[in-house]
Amino acid sequence: PHFSSLESAGRLRFPARACCIGPMGITTDAEERAPFDESGQLVKEYFLANDVALVKLGYLRQLAERGGKLQRRQAMPREALVMGEELRSHTFGKAGRRLFAVSHAWLSVEHPDPSGARREELLFQLAYLLAEDSALIFLDFCSLYQVDKTHLDFKRLKMGERLRPGHPAALTPPQTKSTAAAVRGVDAVFASAVVEVIALPTIHPIENDNMAGFAWTRNRRDYMSRGWCFTEFCIAQHFGRVVNTRLVKTKALLGQEHIVKPEELETFLLKEDIVFSTSSDKSVVLPLYRRFHATVSKDDLIKDIQEDRAGENKQALTAGLSALHWRVRRDFVDALGAKKVSDFATLIAPALAEPDYRVRLAAQDALARMKPVKILTAEFAAKLAEDDTEVRLEAIKGLSKLGAMSYTQATALARQLAGSEVFVVAAAKDALLQMSLAAADAVAPFLAERDAQTRDAAQQILSSFGDAGLEAAADSLAARLRSHVNGGPGDAPRELLRALAAVGPRASKHAETVAKHLGDRDASVRCAALEAILKMEQHGARAAAALLTSHDPEVRVQAIRALKRMGDYGVAYATVVAKRLGDDVWTVRRHTVDFLVCCGPSVVEVHADELRRMRDEDADEDVRLQSAQALEDAGLSEDPIVTPPFSRPPSVDLLASSPEMFPDIDM
Repeated sequence: PHFSSLESAGRLRFPARACCIGPMGITTDAEERAPFDESGQLVKEYFLANDVALVKLGYLRQLAERGGKLQRRQAMPREALVMGEELRSHTFGKAGRRLFAVSHAWLSVEHPDPSGARREELLFQLAYLLAEDSALIFLDFCSLYQVDKTHLDFKRLKMGERLRPGHPAALTPPQTKSTAAAVRGVDAVFASAVVEVIALPTIHPIENDNMAGFAWTRNRRDYMSRGWCFTEFCIAQHFGRVVNTRLVKTKALLGQEHIVKPEELETFLLKEDIVFSTSSDKSVVLPLYRRFHATVSKDDLIKDIQEDRAGENKQALTAGLSALHWRVRRDFVDALGAKKVSDFATLIAPALAEPDYRVRLAAQDALARMKPVKILTAEFAAKLAEDDTEVRLEAIKGLSKLGAMSYTQATALARQLAGSEVFVVAAAKDALLQMSLAAADAVAPFLAERDAQTRDAAQQILSSFGDAGLEAAADSLAARLRSHVNGGPGDAPRELLRALAAVGPRASKHAETVAKHLGDRDASVRCAALEAILKMEQHGARAAAALLTSHDPEVRVQAIRALKRMGDYGVAYATVVAKRLGDDVWTVRRHTVDFLVCCGPSVVEVHADELRRMRDEDADEDVRLQSAQALEDAGLSEDPIVTPPFSRPPSVDLLASSPEMFPDIDM
């Protein structure tokens, strides 16, 4: 990793390959080992984006007491569901509510559980798993919008026919759209680390065959010969999410290997060894299964890339680039970049705008190695260097024809924001606005630009992407900061820290990375780190407090000084800071006393006994005097303190009284 020097114009530039990927670069060992969706944030985003409803377990138990049947999503009582904005406030897994997903075989074509046998089986499994009424359940029939297949008009439909638009049994256009999107991404539910999957493979008989003259169409196929059941179980088994392992049939399935190659699954579907009740579901499941299988076979596929056989596995690798786990996507991008497999440049380019910053940065690194991108970059740079404004404008506008490949030029476009020609700047800004998070990464370093025009343009572009843009910028800046080589000039980390400060609270998750620079040997870097940490509120205070046990006394001092500046967020750590009153280094003790004074008399009073001891016994005269003064100011000392003349060297008194005269000296 490296950073280029300051250009003659005084602006810092950040090359595309300014960070390392991997445990020693932008990710930690914990991140590398973490299971898919450990926090549950991704599955929550899936629920919110696709209007998915979760069923309250308490409602299902009440339904069983009444002897009622499961109802399709549209007919479910609102109070039985958690969805939309209500869902946004929930956390799942160890930190919140238990979340279950049910993989089951529908017992009839029209209804998954006409007799209530499946409901009873599910409730028995949940009781065995000690699930409380507050638990939430993803159950397809109740969670996703469903066509009313019990309607007589539906039963009269012939092969290939559909209900007319607006029919009461049909889905509305918004319902159709959200359900289709939910189905395409349902693998996220069965793979998420916060989801406990209950597999119910038993095919129960339907006890009540008639309902007011309506005959149920029984589905007798076994669980693993049904397309959705097969796919859901394979995913849940691979990720270790199946929890009802005491059910005999589930236990038996878990003891077998079911995962097959996508080509074999296609053969099973052609032979109808595995079937879908709705034939169009094949086209949905196959891409979903391919990206899952790419995860399973990642090591073999990467070995093929290394042995120059990427072209033979293009379909599998393409699926792998959209795998669920960011680590899988990143590893495929890394491998293709390392071998400079240029044929995949157009397939990797969309990753420059994907949500996970680790994959975006890997894509930046990989694409920079590939010949098509090198050629495009050289040609674009040559046109931007032309004196003719029209040539530059045409070059910028021409990027729109390149699709995702245009993202590779986002950094070059961001540099145009500092130009003096209004039309070129406007064209560059418009082009960046079409590049989503690729643009966020590119303009992030310019948030701290000294030139107001450039800085404002960068802020406007990020604002247009909302919170996602700000978070992407923060992720990118923090990754570059972590990958900076220690010991070099402080310009790069200083500018990165200032840019993070400009992002504000949205950069809070990187507070620990920023706090590490509070003890930097470069004063300008320390100041920039302090500026950024102050914007991170309680997260910044927590990160600063974590440095109080650093082996470096200067770091401990800077942590205390940061907390002193953080108002109530810093005061919250008064007890932790007060432990430094017994520090071995006198400067740490002195700053600790100063911190307690700034917290107010009530905090000083809590630690009055220790301050009195320091006043009388501390080995350092400055610490003794400061402790005595703290007690006096808080009204806790009987004897007023009188500072003897020349208790400190005159030069130190001068520095303390007029710090503005010595801006380079840290008091």
